[in-house]
Amino acid sequence: MLQNKTIFLKLLPAISITILLFVGGFLIGVAQSLGYFPAANQFHFSFLYYKQLFRSEDFWSSLGLSLRTAFLSSIFAGGLGMISSVGFFFMVKNRNRSQQFWEKMFQIPMVVPPLVTAFIIILLLERSGWLSRLLEAFGWLSQINQFPILVNDSFGWGIIFAYTWKEAAFVALMIFPILSRIPKDWLDVSRILGGNRWSFFRTVMFPLLMPAWLSAVFIVFAFTFTAFEVPFLLGVTYPKTLSVLSYNLFTSGGLDARPEALAINVILVWIIAIIGIIMYWFRRRWYLGEGGW
Repeated sequence: MLQNKTIFLKLLPAISITILLFVGGFLIGVAQSLGYFPAANQFHFSFLYYKQLFRSEDFWSSLGLSLRTAFLSSIFAGGLGMISSVGFFFMVKNRNRSQQFWEKMFQIPMVVPPLVTAFIIILLLERSGWLSRLLEAFGWLSQINQFPILVNDSFGWGIIFAYTWKEAAFVALMIFPILSRIPKDWLDVSRILGGNRWSFFRTVMFPLLMPAWLSAVFIVFAFTFTAFEVPFLLGVTYPKTLSVLSYNLFTSGGLDARPEALAINVILVWIIAIIGIIMYWFRRRWYLGEGGW
């Protein structure tokens, strides 16, 4: 008990500062989004700015783009991360020697800054980028103009590709420790009993990985849904993601537009909170069902 109190006292300064900055900043943002903005001589509370957002076509277009890019990025990154980790488990015979190497390989996309990631996507997938020129050199394209628009497109493919490459490594690292604790002998026993790799994955690996995989996918969704740098560089003028729309309102508009920008941020927080509750419910159902729904 004394040791726990000592640990808590050591962590108290950091916890206090985190709570003060996050909760205090969030409450100030909520107050200003409700119209309490002394800098603009506004001292009343109302839902006027939320009503303006919900009546705005720009807001709903931005919300649809943000949800689409975040959802697809999460699913693609989750699938690619799962395939990478499971493929490593099946292909590598001596995990003790190569585990550290593959962990370092998975960490490479994570240490690349988002701005650099966006720049790499531009170099690769732009119509005049490396991939289109390579296809033209091999004769698969007669002109680089035939290459589809994948960067600065209205659907958001450039944003999706950027976050899929960057966050798939994060998902792989999240589930990698669980895979490393699965004995290789279990796979041999499964083969003796007539099973194959697919049945071993479905009956043994998937139930163990699902909770951690769901958590990783939710973290990726929350990050991509509220991210700013990559959508700002790889997005289009219209529609913008909610983060870019909020930034433009806060920086380019007058003081009267700032409460509306903060209202967008509050809505982002609430959407993430609701989806987090749903993910927690799925995880709880999974644990209560002992590996099933």
